[in-house]
Amino acid sequence: MRVFVLGAGASVHAGYPLTKDLGPKLFDYVKGNGGPRNYPYWPDLDELAEYGSPSDIEELVTSLEAHEKPGTKLAGLREVLCSYFDSIRPREAELYKRFANAIVPPADTIISFNYDLSLELELKRAGTWEASDGYGFDLGICSLPKSSVKLLKLHGSTNWVDLLFEGARGFSQGNGDSLGPRPVFPWGLDHLGYPGIKDPRWRQGGVERAGSMVLPSRNKKYHVSTSINPREREGFWNLLWGQAADALRRADEIIIIGYSLPAADSRARALLLDRGNHDAPLTICCGSRSTDIGKEFVQAGFVRGKICFDFGRFEDWLAGGNVLRRHRSLVSAN
Repeated sequence: MRVFVLGAGASVHAGYPLTKDLGPKLFDYVKGNGGPRNYPYWPDLDELAEYGSPSDIEELVTSLEAHEKPGTKLAGLREVLCSYFDSIRPREAELYKRFANAIVPPADTIISFNYDLSLELELKRAGTWEASDGYGFDLGICSLPKSSVKLLKLHGSTNWVDLLFEGARGFSQGNGDSLGPRPVFPWGLDHLGYPGIKDPRWRQGGVERAGSMVLPSRNKKYHVSTSINPREREGFWNLLWGQAADALRRADEIIIIGYSLPAADSRARALLLDRGNHDAPLTICCGSRSTDIGKEFVQAGFVRGKICFDFGRFEDWLAGGNVLRRHRSLVSAN
């Protein structure tokens, strides 16, 4: 089994921004869009700017998380991020199409740190991915086939939404989590290629995104504190990350594309450096950062001679197929 690890460098070809460009792109998008009329928390740019510059989205979000209560600006930031990414979705994702059709066979696992839906759409069209359990959690829809490829989105997805109190209206009290065990799809699954298919958990009611999307912060949290439970959704995230760790441990080959192991992603760094099969061949396609990333894997115990580099971009790796046209061992890189 191969495990692919994808970061923003893999999705930039479809028009999605790199993390360093995300803040300015979001601010520009807000300037050109008034926001949904029924959404009260659409962000005010002047208010957001009080917490930091859009040029450093991680610092801005970190400051918001540290100071803002009860989180209405963060809610607005999640909403505009989803709206912005959804506006990009209709564009062609040619590299994902080639990846889905020529590279990914059944039983492979893809670990993604991207929010967008363009990859799963191409995997669905290629016939290797299904929404029934393809995200790593079961939707309970018996009419849908099981997925042969898992796409584990460890920072969430623009189409994942929290259903508050199982859709109850008015006052509700219970002993469980207010956000429920998993995200829901309130608007059905049409956007994933399942016309007319509804999420059985969706019963109308209030919605949120705090438990279904981990924003780009320097202190990423995989739980939500509520009056009912200070660590809601922690079990859900642990389930996804546990599946990712298991896949990396059993991997026959690990391929990293466009993900540069940023220091702010401490949990992801531990997952990839410590939990992966250190004897598996490792390919790193992260442009100029490839050599430095490879050295970190060697220091973590990966076999030096099994690390290959592609110093180009996603399209360069695809052009070489499964045998990289340009690669070096860490020995020669040193």
